[in-house]
Amino acid sequence: MSIIDNPTENIFTEIGINAPRSTDSLPSKELGQSDFLALLTTQLANQDPLSPTDSKEFISQMSQFASVDSLQSLNNKFDDLTTSMTSNQALQASSLVGRHVLIPSAVGHVPDESGLSGQINLPTSTNNLRFEIRDEAGQLVRRIDVGDRQAGDIEFYWDGRNEAGEFLGAGQYEVAAFGSVNGTTEQLPTSIRAQVQSVNVGGAAGGIFLNLTGLGQINFNDVKAVG
Repeated sequence: MSIIDNPTENIFTEIGINAPRSTDSLPSKELGQSDFLALLTTQLANQDPLSPTDSKEFISQMSQFASVDSLQSLNNKFDDLTTSMTSNQALQASSLVGRHVLIPSAVGHVPDESGLSGQINLPTSTNNLRFEIRDEAGQLVRRIDVGDRQAGDIEFYWDGRNEAGEFLGAGQYEVAAFGSVNGTTEQLPTSIRAQVQSVNVGGAAGGIFLNLTGLGQINFNDVKAVG
């Protein structure tokens, strides 16, 4: 009976693949504590006895190494924390698929036989508040008067119909809110509810992104609310 010294390597060889090298046998490219102490000992053994190195210099070298070692350890801990936070965000984001999120936007997507909802974000008390709906061609299709409102987030809903009560069909529509602030008419910021279609994790830019139905992609961090 023959004895196989390395069965794993033999299996790889039989199928024509080079066996992977063990990482334990690869030389380290980083300077560790033992390497530093070896260098320090060598420096001490080979110094000129008539002109020995100043002890303050040795102390400085050791302090610098200790600082670098501490920083490296801290960086590793931050990397672990970042990975953990990203994984947690990815888990949260995956649960949003099929749900609606509130995002800062003036453009919303109307699916078949449905409407559009969101918020008008008032930084201060506003008079004669109204919002206008425009189609993809920029044509005004509906105007809705809201009246006077105090500062805060004002909910709105558009049923997808024009002034004549006709449903306009699926597509993208722009919401523009206007109001009188201190006697001056201003356009006010809006937020739109959109449905999450899928989630992208990582990518060239890193981070977590939500793919919204009819609107494209948005950063997970830009979501203001869920539901």
